[in-house]
Amino acid sequence: MQIAISMTLALAMILFGAELFTNAIEWLGYKLHLGQGAVGSVLAALGTALPETAVPITAILLGGGTTTAQEVGIGGILGAPFLLVTLGSLIVALSMVFARKTHPTMQLNVHPRTFNRDMTFFLVAYVTVTLVGVTRVQWLHDAAPWALIALYILFVILTLRDKGLLSSTEELKPLYLQRRDAVPAMALVLVQLFVALGLIVGGAQLLSKGVEVLSVRFDLPPFVLSALLIPLATELPETLNSVVWIRQGKDALALGNITGAMVFQSTLVPALGIWLTPWRLNPQALLTSSLTLSAAALVFGMFRLRKALLPSVLVGASMMYWVLPLQATAARLNMDTLYWVGAGLIAVVLIWALRAGRQARSA
Repeated sequence: MQIAISMTLALAMILFGAELFTNAIEWLGYKLHLGQGAVGSVLAALGTALPETAVPITAILLGGGTTTAQEVGIGGILGAPFLLVTLGSLIVALSMVFARKTHPTMQLNVHPRTFNRDMTFFLVAYVTVTLVGVTRVQWLHDAAPWALIALYILFVILTLRDKGLLSSTEELKPLYLQRRDAVPAMALVLVQLFVALGLIVGGAQLLSKGVEVLSVRFDLPPFVLSALLIPLATELPETLNSVVWIRQGKDALALGNITGAMVFQSTLVPALGIWLTPWRLNPQALLTSSLTLSAAALVFGMFRLRKALLPSVLVGASMMYWVLPLQATAARLNMDTLYWVGAGLIAVVLIWALRAGRQARSA
């Protein structure tokens, strides 16, 4: 009962913090004269990345160098983008369908240049992180953190140069901490921003602890626990921020919030992990990486083919998430049938993607 109350309180803190955060971050972008791509992909992504960054890095630094601590850390690092590109896609798709059921526009109004840039940087970075984990080349292990840091710096520079989709005051809700309907002072915007971040980080930590307590009953391996359950709690800020923006019809901000977080989680955070650990990926880690890349490639490939991002594509990508828990359950219960179920899910997604691709070419 105490755990349920604690997790409910944590979720309420994250929800309220997300509402305050999205409002403050939009005004901050307006005050800094930034485009929506920069607001979503850099400002929002950096702000809400604190919880999921803190958990795996803390596990590595304070875990005493044990194998279990390293598995928890690597699982949290690889699991964050895995959850964003799978369940994050599902939440965005469902939010769009429910928000527009009366006058649906059945595609996301994304900013093509921003989406192409974010996904390209993510795929390059995540492939690099995976290759480092499966090779035994020392110079590659030593050079990878610096290359990933340089990649993120380049991403930030290109994003901040993009002034497209500038917000006007008519598009923004009044700042919550300001009673009157006027352009707020920068100091007040920053106060609301830090209050929101405090609620988000505190709520995510409470929720993460509750998930860890509940997960003990399922007797999951350390990597699976960290890859599935810890990001499920810590990635809520990104996904809930996107729900708020989709409800307001600001699709570019919503999607940029998720894709920008994916770039951050595949560059700076793995750079720390590679630097602090031997970064040897076990079979479960390789499966997670493969599923992440498959889901991202599906979303990006279909966007390039159709020149649009449809809810059905996002739902298809989200199917990859369920393969990992199925595999973990099959290994624990010695049920080989579940392996085939997971393989079947991947096959269905690939067949569906090929059919959609043919239809896009013929259209």
